[in-house]
Amino acid sequence: MALAIGVICLTGIGTLSSAIASSGDHQRATQAVESGEILSLRVILERLESSNPGQVLEVELEQKKGVWIYELKILKTGGRLQKLKVDAKTGTVLSDKER
Repeated sequence: MALAIGVICLTGIGTLSSAIASSGDHQRATQAVESGEILSLRVILERLESSNPGQVLEVELEQKKGVWIYELKILKTGGRLQKLKVDAKTGTVLSDKER
């Protein structure tokens, strides 16, 4: 199940404006944060900010085999695109690809 979070008009990784794909997705994500099952997107972005500076283009929250994962696309200096997969419960970066 994928919960898409579209990110619009960002000035940096620390400033986030988002629109949730559907109200059902929003409720599931909110419940997971409130129950302590996952970290909020704000917390994830704060943890990533110093080591992964850039402009957040897209964020998705997915649950795969019972594990919540944030997938982020970040536009780096020089136009490179970084794709991160982050464990939503611990904040651990699971995958870091750049092109």
